[in-house]
Amino acid sequence: MSDRPTGEQTTDAEETPRGWWAGRGELVVAALLIVLALALVYGNLTMNVVGEGGLLGPQGFGWLVAAVCVAVAATLTVGAFRKPEDERRVAAAEAKDTNWGAMLSAFAGLLAFTALLEFLGWLIAATLLFGMVATALGNRRVAWNLLVGFILAGVIQIVFGGVLGLALPAGLLDRW
Repeated sequence: MSDRPTGEQTTDAEETPRGWWAGRGELVVAALLIVLALALVYGNLTMNVVGEGGLLGPQGFGWLVAAVCVAVAATLTVGAFRKPEDERRVAAAEAKDTNWGAMLSAFAGLLAFTALLEFLGWLIAATLLFGMVATALGNRRVAWNLLVGFILAGVIQIVFGGVLGLALPAGLLDRW
């Protein structure tokens, strides 16, 4: 029960828990970005590169993405600790409305993409990833999502193969 007199209105921000984590959900994203950066660093350090590779070689993009992940994680962490108490209460109240099903579906799409990339190949796996994430985020036109994903994956395939001279995994398409 509340100590307030009957009939007095309360706001969601006032009823929000005031624990240390309240309103600091971005720290979870920052932690995930650090894990991703560590995985990229490990992958780069253990990658078998033929020749020197150079700055723009096969490892260059991995180092760039790892650095961006660390920078964004640091920015989110600093922002989380600098956020005033009032903003934290409002953010905690808004977090109650988070669509966790959509977030988990999008994350499952990323995990499936990672696990199936070598087997299915870039074109199929990226098409499915885009379709799954777009559907998880609310677009219920699955066929359209897959078509757009196929077009985007195809353009990326052409850029990597034709312009950069890098082969993305062909997967099932290589077996035909």
